[in-house]
Amino acid sequence: MVETSVIMATYKESIECLKQSIESIINQTYNDFEFIIILDNPDNKEHIAFINDYVCKDERIKFYINDKNMGLTNTLNRGLELAEGKYICRMDADDISELYRMEHQKKYLEENDFDLIGGISQMIDEDGNTIYSIKKVPTDFKKIKKCIKYNQVISHPTWFGKKEVFDKLNGYRNMPLCEDYDFTLRAILQGFKISNVNECVLKYRMTKDSISRSNLFEQYLFARYITRQYSEGKVSEVEEAKAYVKKNLSDKNAKHYLKGNERFNNALNNLEEKQYIQFIANGIALLFTSKYYLDKIFRFVMVYLNS
Repeated sequence: MVETSVIMATYKESIECLKQSIESIINQTYNDFEFIIILDNPDNKEHIAFINDYVCKDERIKFYINDKNMGLTNTLNRGLELAEGKYICRMDADDISELYRMEHQKKYLEENDFDLIGGISQMIDEDGNTIYSIKKVPTDFKKIKKCIKYNQVISHPTWFGKKEVFDKLNGYRNMPLCEDYDFTLRAILQGFKISNVNECVLKYRMTKDSISRSNLFEQYLFARYITRQYSEGKVSEVEEAKAYVKKNLSDKNAKHYLKGNERFNNALNNLEEKQYIQFIANGIALLFTSKYYLDKIFRFVMVYLNS
């Protein structure tokens, strides 16, 4: 039996991104794992041919194709059902794991008796250029229980944890746009210990679509609802969360929130590039863009203050 199961879902990522992602796993310094890759797009012949080439080269890779598009949540749950490892490592098909990722995360999790951990991500664009780097993530479990009331602080693409956590929670729920956040909150409420290794373990690819996707405001509303329930010690009901979002969703607010997200990411890039005048300009413009995005920034600040 293998020790760790790496689970990756693919859909329509570019072949170059997919190649970088797969190779970042198969070249890890730690090698006692199975690599479960599930294609959630049975019509993607290019992915099928490309991944099958890797299957022939590396016996650790196990490739599955969904009969029809199932969505990320159901695809990940299928991966969990197929997994035979003691540990689960999450991987996205357009990200790049650092060479020592699994070795360091496994060591950190075991030495500190945690159940589920994440790590630091470096944000990159489609071409692999750095957009900005996250400098620090909370590691103390008591602080994480406070921080997570405001924002997800265990980055989903960096997860490494015990399979028993996923089994106990029956995997992911269909909480739209927040399946990972919902999972983390439920894990804490179930008494599992969660942390982060305070080092960069992953390069997270932010595409233009991910920065400008129209459902960002909807995602924010779901997050706001489930964290309110968490603050009261409750697990959110999926249908109640959907009703809350439907009641508060509007095209106007979604458009302003999206513009706020664009300006916020531009400001972070300005800071990374030491373009201080542009940083100030984007920061001032952001103040007048979206009150909901200002609440999002407030949540970031509260995470920082409680870390």
